[in-house]
Amino acid sequence: MELTENRARAGGCARTVMWGLAAFVLATAGTLYGGARVSEAWHWCLTQDHEPDPTMAAASRSVWVVMLVVLVVLRAVVSDLVHSRWYVLLPVMCAATAVLTWLYVTGMGGPAPVPPGAPEEQACWTMPGFPFLG
Repeated sequence: MELTENRARAGGCARTVMWGLAAFVLATAGTLYGGARVSEAWHWCLTQDHEPDPTMAAASRSVWVVMLVVLVVLRAVVSDLVHSRWYVLLPVMCAATAVLTWLYVTGMGGPAPVPPGAPEEQACWTMPGFPFLG
């Protein structure tokens, strides 16, 4: 009986590591895709010398941490359900990643149109330093 319990624990640990790795991959992919979309929207502003964080490192790190934590918590909640299987959990995690990526991209926004006669840098003044604050 003890051998079976140890095997179940080992399988549980392996599954936890596997889903942790899946959460890591999904969070990284969402952050990279979202970062590319934000860089595309703010390209001109990010290439100027006055931009303090042209790589958007702080925003990318914060979004990645938020995504990873949400996915790990989501895995813990969904996997405790009675009929939880991998084919239920994986689409839920992918949908959560898509929603968080969409929130990141829309939260960072894009530059506002510059009125005639205003300096080009004026569009960059509205760039948020962190996501979801725009």
